[in-house]
Amino acid sequence: MTLPALSPAEHALLREVHVSDEDHGGLDGAELTTDEYEAMERLCELGLVEALGEFGEAPDGEEDEREMGESVVVYRITGGGVAALAVD
Repeated sequence: MTLPALSPAEHALLREVHVSDEDHGGLDGAELTTDEYEAMERLCELGLVEALGEFGEAPDGEEDEREMGESVVVYRITGGGVAALAVD
């Protein structure tokens, strides 16, 4: 398997996702800066990171967060992402 060349920003973000995944199950999408969104999108397209969405109950218990437009996205590293980091 040929691994794609990553920019320094993509590589740093991939490492951050890996550390967050090991520490607490993934990188919360709210932790991304505006500049990191494009890099994260490419990492997901390459299959190095996966974005998982979660929906839960709203505080009042009557509506769920999906209907309120509030969702949580967590980024987790894939096996391909771990392999890409191991090449370094």
